[in-house]
Order: sequence, then structure tokens, then C-alpha cells
Amino acid sequence: MGRAGTADRIIDAAESIVDESGVAALTLEQAAKRAGVSKGGVLYHFPNKEALVAAMIARFTERFDHAVERLTAEDSSSKGRATRSYVRATFGHAPGTGPKFDRACGSITAALANNPGNLAVVRDQSARWQRAVEADGLDPVFASIIRLAVDGLWLGENFNLMRMNPKMRAQIEARLIAWTRLNELPAKEAVRPAAARAPQPARIKSRRAS
Repeated sequence: MGRAGTADRIIDAAESIVDESGVAALTLEQAAKRAGVSKGGVLYHFPNKEALVAAMIARFTERFDHAVERLTAEDSSSKGRATRSYVRATFGHAPGTGPKFDRACGSITAALANNPGNLAVVRDQSARWQRAVEADGLDPVFASIIRLAVDGLWLGENFNLMRMNPKMRAQIEARLIAWTRLNELPAKEAVRPAAARAPQPARIKSRRAS
């Protein structure tokens, strides 16, 4: 197995440990044991735990990007496509995403508070997808609200702040997807693209002669 393959195997092992026990349980010794390599083999690729966590974060962001891009390529409707794919990927409807990805990614995200230097790659990813959402053919504010809704649900569940009833969770997903198609809207006039909202002519009240 080449160097890249060994590094990937170590990251796989680290993800499994974080998924099972949280990021606090991750050590280079445990990663080496789980990956079936020596600690020296781990140190060759990752000189410390922070470097291993940084590699995990980079792979999480890359995996999510690929998931959204794949779903976007499969979507034949251009309007709202990036926002729709972002929602679907966040709900785990793409290879590489799903419950295990969410648990490990959530644990790593929580750990970023202690290592803010690793936030740069996450912020860059967030900015990229925000630009894509705003340029998606929908009203940019409305598209951003859809994105913030699904991000909030993901953060709430993965930080154990809430646990949504599965039926309600599925209904929320369906509603957000419908909104990306401009269906089932709460108030159509409020979310139409600004260019489509023609200004209304001023109404002049007639006066009666006294």
C-alpha cells in the first residue's frame, strides 16, 4: 500500500474512533492500533493529533463538496439546483454522507472551538456554498433562509441540542426541497425574485367636487 493509502487508512481509523467515542478519545496510539500500523507510521504522516484532525476536517469538507456536486449534476432543473443539492446532501442523500459522517463531523466541528486555526477550511467551504446558493436563480435571501434552516437542523442534532421526530424531519426536508422549486410557499409574493416583482403604479384617489 502506498503512502497515500496508508494516510487514508489512518484517517479512516481516526474517523471510526471519533464516531464511536468522540474526539477526546482520539490519540495517535489509538489511531495506529485501529489502522494496524505502528505509531511511527502514524507520525510519518501526522506529526501530532492536531495534524490528524486537520486532515480529517479537510476530508470531511471535500467529501461534502463532492456529494453536493454529484447531486447537482444529477438534477435536471437548473433553478434552485445548488440549494436543493445542498439540502439533500446535508440530509445524507449522497454517497459519503449520512449518519456516520454526521456523527464524526459533528464531533470534529465541536473540537474546532479548541483549535480555531482549523476553522479556515470550514469557513472557506461555507463561503463557497453561500455564493452558489445566492446565484441559484432564486431570491438570494430566500435561498439563504433555506440553507440556514438545514444547517440549523444539522447543528442542533449533531450537537445533541435537539432530536427531531423522524416523521417531522422528513416533512421538513420535503418542504425545503419544495421551496427550492418554488412550491408550497408560505407567501409567494415575499419570495419571488426581486426582478419579477414589478413596481405597482401609484394609486391616485379621486376627489369629489364639493
